[in-house]
Order: sequence, then structure tokens, then C-alpha cells
Amino acid sequence: MSLQLRNLSNVSNIDLRSENEFKKGSIPRSVNIPILNNDQFKKVGIEYKKNGSDAAVALGHSLVKGSLKEELIYYWTEHLKKNPECLLYCFRGGMRSEIAVKWLNGCGVKVNRLKGGYKNFRNWVISQHLDIENYIKDWIIIGGLTGSGKTNFLRSFKESIDLEQIANHRGSAFGVRDSGQPTQSNFENILTLDYLNHKYEKLILEDESRTIGRTGLPGFWYQKMQSSKLVILEVDDDKRAENIYYEYVYDEINNGTSEDNLLEKYLGSLNNIKRRLGNVVYDNIKDLMKSAFHQNEKEIHKEWILRLLTSYYDKMYSYKLDMRKDFVVHKGEIESCRDYINAML
Repeated sequence: MSLQLRNLSNVSNIDLRSENEFKKGSIPRSVNIPILNNDQFKKVGIEYKKNGSDAAVALGHSLVKGSLKEELIYYWTEHLKKNPECLLYCFRGGMRSEIAVKWLNGCGVKVNRLKGGYKNFRNWVISQHLDIENYIKDWIIIGGLTGSGKTNFLRSFKESIDLEQIANHRGSAFGVRDSGQPTQSNFENILTLDYLNHKYEKLILEDESRTIGRTGLPGFWYQKMQSSKLVILEVDDDKRAENIYYEYVYDEINNGTSEDNLLEKYLGSLNNIKRRLGNVVYDNIKDLMKSAFHQNEKEIHKEWILRLLTSYYDKMYSYKLDMRKDFVVHKGEIESCRDYINAML
């Protein structure tokens, strides 16, 4: 069963649950073709509480019949044609998936359902992180001050897993992406399958806090990172400010975000850390930021970025790094770190 669960994302399975259930968490790569939509599922749930299982099933059949039933079977069948090894699943592997399989079998379509449903998969995911001994690989953590180019450096290694990509967040107070983050369940589901299907002896990760935006690292993952080998990228301040400028300002505007909207977003992020900065530093960064956006001036952007780095991010990271100094195995410029890691692989 464990092997089956870890391979579930190899195909696109059909999640029969309602849209709201699907959004909260699903098996990665699944497609949501609900047998009962949100409104129908709510009505059936109320009927179940009032009059029991048989009445709820009867109501469900009355809500999904005729052309609506035929349409569902058509969409399920079309997906199965393209993904013949996929499974159907509901929450517990119960009535919804049983009825869907019965309808499909009645049309001559053979399909299997996931035993125990999404609940079984989710419990299995959680269980993988309950013991730090489950993380048996040798982990290498890429560290360095903000703006050092850790993410791009990480992505140059096939042995890496990009936590920020999975979390859809750049791991800082300014790192929110407009497309939003996955739910905690979806973050854990994707990360767990990526890790268990990681085929290399060593795993390379970027140094992260316990939370990346509003998603948290599961179980003992953070503890494992804190006690793993740490390779530190050393990059000069001007280059760090330049890296941040291109990622957070130039690329954002180039990708269609208006300067006014980006300024408003970053002023909001700056306000969130105002107490930590203090009024004087906060006002200085705020004025520089406004001036940079209004004048569209790269060098002024680099000024507020550098002030933010040295007044906030560097102090925080240096403090945390000092607590893990015994785990630092190498420090150096990017190519020096690359050579060191390649020699370890």
C-alpha cells in the first residue's frame, strides 16, 4: 500500500469530492470531477444528519440523474481514456467512489478506486514526518544572506528540491506571490511525494525558516535541516542588492505588474515589519522606495533594498547562522561552493 501511495502522483487521478474539499487538499496532479458539487454535497450532508444514510443516498441519486449523470460519466470516461491507470477516490473510499465505479462499470468502463480514499492518503503523508529517522538521506543546505542567489544556485543541481517553488513563496516578508500559496495540506502532499520519489543519495535544499509564507515545514523536516551540512554562499552587498532588484522589481514589472500596484504591495510588506525596523529606519526605507518607484530609478531601488537588507534581513540571518556554526562545512563565492558540493555528490 505504501508503494502504491507514493506513486499516486505518477498519473492524474480523479477526485470525486466537492470543489471545496478538493481545494483544501488533494493528491498531487489529481483532476476534480465531483460526483456532488458544493451545493449538492451540502444538501446530502444535511439529509444524512436528519434522516440517515439511506435517505442521503436517495437524495444524492435524485440530484444527479438523467443528463447530469450522463455528463459526469462522459467526463470521467474521457479522462480515463487519457489516463488509463488512474484511480477514482472520494474522502474515505466509500459511497461516492463506489457509486461512480458502479456507473462506469455499467457503461463498460473498468476502473479501480483508491482504498481508504483521500483520508488514507493524507494520514499516510502525515505519518512520514513523525520520526526524524525517516529522513535517511544526507542533506546539504544552501545558506547565505538574503539576495545571495541561493534559489538559482539550488536549481542548478538535479539533486535539489525547491521548497519555495512548492510553497509558491520566496521565503521573506516581501515574498508573497499574486497567484497565492497552496494550502498546508497540499504543500505537505507535494513535498512528501517529491521527497519519497527523490532518486539521489543526497538531497540539496535552500536554507529556510520553519514557515515559508503561511505554509509550514511538516513534522521533523525543519529539525533535520537545522542539523544538516551547511554550505554558505558569500556574495558582496552590491550584487545582493542587484539580485533583489531584478527579481522583486524589474522582473515583476516586466511580467505585467504595474509599478503602482507593486509599490502598494511592498509598502504593505514594509509596514508588517515596521516595529522590528523602528520608526527612523522604516521612514527612510519607505521614502527611498517611493522615490525609486516614482522615478523608475534602478540605483534608488538598490538603495532601499540595501538598507532593508542590512537593517533587517542580515541581522536576523546572522543571528540564526551563529546558532548553527558547527554545521557549516564550507563558505565561499558561488563557484567555490559549487565545486565543494559537486565533490560531495
